[in-house]
Amino acid sequence: MGKILVAEDSLIVNQHIKHALESGGHEVKSVYSGKEAVNIASEEIPDLILMDIMMETNSDGIDAAFEIKQELDIPIIFLTALTDEPTIEKAKFSLPYGYVVKPFNEAELLSNIDVALYKAQAEKKIKENSELFQAIINSIDKAIFLLDSQGVIKYTNSVVENITARSFDQLMNKEINEILQFTDVHGGEFPNIVGLEDTAELELILDEEGKVYGDFYSHNVSLDEEYTLFFFKDITERVRMREANEDIKNRKLLSFIEGQEKERERIARDLHDGVGQIANMIKLSVKKGDTGEELVDMVDQFLDEMRKVTDGLLPTLLSDFPIDACLKKIVDQANKSSNIRFELHAEDLPELDMKLKVNIYRISQENISNIIKHSNASLASIQLYGFDDHIQMTIEDDGQGFEIGDYKDDTSHHGLQNILFRSEVLNAECNIDTKKGSGTFISLKIPYEKD
Repeated sequence: MGKILVAEDSLIVNQHIKHALESGGHEVKSVYSGKEAVNIASEEIPDLILMDIMMETNSDGIDAAFEIKQELDIPIIFLTALTDEPTIEKAKFSLPYGYVVKPFNEAELLSNIDVALYKAQAEKKIKENSELFQAIINSIDKAIFLLDSQGVIKYTNSVVENITARSFDQLMNKEINEILQFTDVHGGEFPNIVGLEDTAELELILDEEGKVYGDFYSHNVSLDEEYTLFFFKDITERVRMREANEDIKNRKLLSFIEGQEKERERIARDLHDGVGQIANMIKLSVKKGDTGEELVDMVDQFLDEMRKVTDGLLPTLLSDFPIDACLKKIVDQANKSSNIRFELHAEDLPELDMKLKVNIYRISQENISNIIKHSNASLASIQLYGFDDHIQMTIEDDGQGFEIGDYKDDTSHHGLQNILFRSEVLNAECNIDTKKGSGTFISLKIPYEKD
């Protein structure tokens, strides 16, 4: 049984229909004008509307049916005493589910309503299945073309529209080779995309400047005729990264060199401002003939400053202690000099050669410096675990993070570029997982050979 709206301007006919439908078990709401029908339909959302074609009001039934169909898509059956062809033709454009001609009998009316309700439910199910199918197809990350045997496009998903910058209407029933130009990434044009079955890398030329690269493959489908499903996955970013790989390496090297120059500048400044000043003081004291504790104190300061500079170059403790002890020192220093709590976890670490120790130490230094300067974190940790053939190193913080694309081609991010360069020197797998507002997680898988 259904929820039915009756729109009939004759009070007697209106109530007669309402009574008949309620006797048949339906829930009925009745109105007397097209305008009322539109308003009530919007509020109540009935399962079906019985609409008088011509009512003695400012809004006739056909106009009301058009408005309801456009906004709500509710099935409508027309009630009419008019069977002239122009009226019926006009009514057809609102796609009614049927006509009941006055005068009518109750059995005929109920039969028409039952058929209309069943048809509406079936169409609703088909529409839901179609929308579900469309949603599934559109969720696939590949452009999908369905081509007939002549290469005419019969179906596409939304990814096609995004990649080609063409609307569905611009693509449908067009011959694919006439509107889209595909070439082999490795050279050579494809005169006809239809029939290609081998997997390939194709280049889709959008205009004189724009290109999209994709993995291509196709599959033949037999329905009422032969079709080809053509799949095209956008790999533009991957291709461009491959093309730019050499340039990126050069940028990393340039950044590393620039970082070294900055380090030399820092050392020169430390020597001038710290060691140089104390050396001048000692020189003046000696000229004045100073002796005793004051001169000894200045010599101690001189040695202390020299130790700070040499530790910046290559900490002596790297030669004397294992890597975890060396990292503990810089972590302790970071805890004293910043508001961030740094933690160190190290287990099962083997004896390492100096190259590994220096690079792990510098990577840790660079990360700690980056975290202090840029992360706004409250907690950070460095973890090193030894395995049979590699060391797993992770550096993590709960700070503000950054967008991955921010640094890949930007040599101003010296810290991260240096970390990436050092990871390449060590043949390490380096992964960076971060985004703005979500902290940063850096992992390195560093291979080594046991003695």
